[in-house]
Amino acid sequence: MAGLRNPCGQINGFREGLLKEVLGQDEQGDVVRKAGVMAVVLRGGPVRPGDVVTVELPPLPHAPLEAI
Repeated sequence: MAGLRNPCGQINGFREGLLKEVLGQDEQGDVVRKAGVMAVVLRGGPVRPGDVVTVELPPLPHAPLEAI
């Protein structure tokens, strides 16, 4: 299960200032989201640089995600 999500201030807990890097505005002043996908983790544990992370798409048919 996955879906688009609006990035929130909690993202700054990973790196200060990250929220302003993943949100922007277009020429009309509308919000442009550069990140914000939520997914379900099937198996937890530490993840280190160089580890393989596998992404499994949901079954077909795929539908466009809408921002929540």
